[in-house]
Amino acid sequence: MPTLEISQIYIYPIKSLGALSLQDAQVEIQGLAGDRRYMLVDEQGKFITQRTRPDLTRFQLSLQADGFLVEDKHSGQKKTLSSSIELGETKMVEIWEDHVEARLVLDDWSEWFSQLLQERVFLVRLTDSSPRFIKEKYQTPLSKESSFADALPILLCSEASYEALEDELGDKVDRLRFRPNIIVSGSNAFEEDTWKQIQAGNVELFGAKPCARCQLVTVHPQQGTIQKEVLTALSHIRKIGNKVYFGQQFVPNLLGKIAVGDQIMVQIQQDAVY
Repeated sequence: MPTLEISQIYIYPIKSLGALSLQDAQVEIQGLAGDRRYMLVDEQGKFITQRTRPDLTRFQLSLQADGFLVEDKHSGQKKTLSSSIELGETKMVEIWEDHVEARLVLDDWSEWFSQLLQERVFLVRLTDSSPRFIKEKYQTPLSKESSFADALPILLCSEASYEALEDELGDKVDRLRFRPNIIVSGSNAFEEDTWKQIQAGNVELFGAKPCARCQLVTVHPQQGTIQKEVLTALSHIRKIGNKVYFGQQFVPNLLGKIAVGDQIMVQIQQDAVY
């Protein structure tokens, strides 16, 4: 049987903006360190994503010594977001059904994004003083919180699942369309849906639920163009009830570091629960 191992690791420091590819990552109770701790919101505090603004893909990120660089591919403007950035007053923000008190990011970040997007927006940060709690049935003894991810802290997909979609679509699929944190090689297609508990190095993750997908997967993660065929093809092979699934959502059970090349051990397996 092929060895299960981590082939890729990604974080998305600002929700719905560009990804950072990492060789290793620290697992915290809210997910991978640095993943979706920042978010753009409108004047009412409601979160902004590529679902309604596919042009957010214009903002690509790269690692810096003390944080990361945000580059607007349309204008060429760049701005460095330091990991020690000063935070301002609190702002109540809305993400799906959750309302969280986040902190405004200073250094003119809200003004910078507002000017480029031609819309009044605010860049906010999630802080430990006002956590975003997840539903009790998905909590572990260790973790009861999430980031600004749509739902649960960590999303895992397998290379085989992508390949099954590509076979149905008849074309290559950019892995980042599905916003994974961890991609695993060596499994069967959609086998990850059955992993109730896995271990990678000294990290243990609880498989809480498969991930239902929406039109976000039709957005090209670099170009912002729409390819509806991706979701159509996925629905042909992964529609269960009224939803279309791809990937499994995990919640940390033991913290530590994961790295590309780490072997995955499936500790508990069960029939997928959709």
